[in-house]
Amino acid sequence: MHDLTELWLEGSVMAVIHAAGAEQGYWVDETGLNHDDGSSNWWQLVPLGGGRAVVMGKDHDLSGDVCDDIAQTLSDGSAWLREAWENDSGGLRRTVNAKAPIGFFHWYDTDGTQDCVPTEDEDDGSTLVSAPFSDGDQRLFEAYYGVGDLDEADRFADALLDAARAGALTADVLLPVLRCADPDRTRPFDLESALKTAAMAGLVAGSRAPELPAR
Repeated sequence: MHDLTELWLEGSVMAVIHAAGAEQGYWVDETGLNHDDGSSNWWQLVPLGGGRAVVMGKDHDLSGDVCDDIAQTLSDGSAWLREAWENDSGGLRRTVNAKAPIGFFHWYDTDGTQDCVPTEDEDDGSTLVSAPFSDGDQRLFEAYYGVGDLDEADRFADALLDAARAGALTADVLLPVLRCADPDRTRPFDLESALKTAAMAGLVAGSRAPELPAR
C-alpha cells in the first residue's frame, strides 16, 4: 500500500526541483503528480479530495493494459469512485483516457482502504510507484554526483522537506538544494517556475494541492 501523503510530498518536492531546471521527470499539473523516468515507465497520483485518490501507471516491460476494464470495474465499485468516473466535468475519465495504455489502476478511499482493477498477472507494475527519496537510507542527493559534502546537502534536503510539509516552502530553503544538485550550473535557476510548481502542489503558504472532484 502506498503512503499517499509521503508520495505527494516527496514527488512534489522533486517536481519543484525539476521545474527550477536541475533535471526533468517529475511535474505537477491540474490532474495531480506525474512521473516519467524517460524509459517509457510512468505513474500518476490523482487526488480526488478528502484523502481519496487514484494511482495509475505503466511498466513498459509488462504487456498488460487495463484501459478496457476500468469502466466496468468502477461501475461495480464504491459510489464515490463511480460518480467521479461518470462526472463529465470532473476530469477523471479524461485524465485516464489521455494516459492509455495503462498497466495498473489503484484507488484509495478516505479510510485508507484500497482496491484496483484486477490483472491477469500478479505483478501489475505498481512497484514503480514510490516516494523519490525516502526508501530506506536513500536521500535526495544519493542520485547526484559531485555534490561534495553529502551530510550538509542532506541537511539542506531535510530543511526543504520540512518546509514543504509545513506548507512553507520558499526560495531560501530551495536554493541551497538546487546548488548542491547542480553545482556546475552557470545560468540562473528558474525560481519563478519552481515556486509556481510549489504553489500548485500546495507546498507554499496560502496554496492548496489540486483535486479532481469525486462528486
